[in-house]
Amino acid sequence: MKYRVTQHTHYTYELPVSQSINQFRLKPMDDVKQECISFKKEITPNVPSYVHYDYWGNHVETFYAWEDHDELLLVTTSEVMIDPYAFKEAYSFSPQMKDALFSQGFKEQYAEFLMKTDYTTLPDEVCKEITEPLWKQCNDPFEFVKLVNKHIYDTFTYTPGSTTVNTTAFEAWENKVGVCQDYTHLMLALCRSRGIPARYVSGYLYIGENSAMRGDAATHAWVEVKLPTAGWIGFDPTNNVLVKDQHIRIAVGRDYADIVPLKGVYHGGVQKLDVKVSVYALEENVTA
Repeated sequence: MKYRVTQHTHYTYELPVSQSINQFRLKPMDDVKQECISFKKEITPNVPSYVHYDYWGNHVETFYAWEDHDELLLVTTSEVMIDPYAFKEAYSFSPQMKDALFSQGFKEQYAEFLMKTDYTTLPDEVCKEITEPLWKQCNDPFEFVKLVNKHIYDTFTYTPGSTTVNTTAFEAWENKVGVCQDYTHLMLALCRSRGIPARYVSGYLYIGENSAMRGDAATHAWVEVKLPTAGWIGFDPTNNVLVKDQHIRIAVGRDYADIVPLKGVYHGGVQKLDVKVSVYALEENVTA
């Protein structure tokens, strides 16, 4: 699949602001599953940006707008190619792989994706209540993660605007309502509680004519888990699907705090944010 993604991130201010320092993570990733063919950005006010890669390997750009301005507009346009054959529907899981998953060496290697964070902390008794019956139903950790994915989808009500970027997994669990960020934080907490390394993924979702899919209006979020010999496997609890070539990855981290699409500080008054995302398929998969 080949896609063109355009995102408009527009801040307007009640009064002119100055000394604005900003950082964004919006360039799609490059790896064996996905290639970012091109990436362009337009910044208003017209200022240069400076590139670096963060601890997790994400492409980060920083820019400064020192003069007074009454709006900040960032338009990014990406073309991305995703290999549909890089994804699998199922993974066989041998006793040796299960032993490797729970080995001390594996835990140490992926310790950062097993730790609790402010966003992904749930009481131990809650994790046990949710995961224990699911764990007993399945034969291997891959099947367990699929059950967690489905459980969150079935249990939660997807309601845009019901939470904020500061909502934690515990707060979302209490209210049983949220958006993709909340679904993702809860799933991270549950997988990690069972010793399965899991990371937060931000990106875009192409729904095409599948109007049942949720999360295409802005940047989307989902989970990747690490299993021995299988690499990172993506699960989207917002839509109860395995991640395939309709998910376009931008950045990864422990939780939302590691992958914030655009953040910054400025000197001035109240701001208003408007984000618009469009994802177009430039080439469809062709099967024989």
